[in-house]
Amino acid sequence: MNKYLLYIFLLPVILIYSCTASETETTPDITFEELKTRVNKNSRELFSLDADGEISIDSPSMSNTGSITVSIIKPDSVFTKLEGPFGIDVADLLITRNNFIYYNAQENRVIRGPSTPKNLALIMRIKVSFDEIINAFSGKFSFDDEKYTEVNITTEEGKYVVVLNSESGKKRYWIDSRFYYVTKIGNYDEQDKAKFEILYSNFYEKDGIHFPKNISISRPKEKQNIWLNYYKEEFNNDKLNYRLKIPKSAKQINW
Repeated sequence: MNKYLLYIFLLPVILIYSCTASETETTPDITFEELKTRVNKNSRELFSLDADGEISIDSPSMSNTGSITVSIIKPDSVFTKLEGPFGIDVADLLITRNNFIYYNAQENRVIRGPSTPKNLALIMRIKVSFDEIINAFSGKFSFDDEKYTEVNITTEEGKYVVVLNSESGKKRYWIDSRFYYVTKIGNYDEQDKAKFEILYSNFYEKDGIHFPKNISISRPKEKQNIWLNYYKEEFNNDKLNYRLKIPKSAKQINW
């Protein structure tokens, strides 16, 4: 009788431990190549985006909030229009993989130049590359063909966690295990401190596309942060819906 009573007492403890263990890290039965294929297939479902939202930027050189219009044709073109209080135009920015055109309405000047990380950082007041802009503003991520020296995959709370080591450093990705969209991206240093992170949240599904309403970008070392909150989106119109109007009186600058 005492043995039965002990078993009855221990059963809930065993069940709780089992459930807890299932939510912690485990090694999944899937290869990185399989995950890469499924993530990239998911990302290709969204090939163009037209969206309106609110953007907040906080960095040592700038802190501001305004409305934003985004028009994207993946993988090579991004148009953004920033507006300040009362609908006053602040800036129009058209970026392709090779070049950009930036019109500052307040200063009535237009800057043209190659889309290098250095130039984009000067224009956007935050260190960012073209691919990081595409990944962040489109709400979708695709793996490239970079070679990795070490690959590790675990599961954690319904997500695959992929850690990739290469010559460029450590990268970590959180991937939904059911629909294979990326919920978080991170680049880390040798001490595993974040150098760059993108967090996608508040997902919803439309026409087979899982899209995040909220996106945040951070570079902790530089104390740079961007928060992007979309409130209206249209998928796969297959064209850039933008009008880049530059007055003839605008000062022209070439970088």
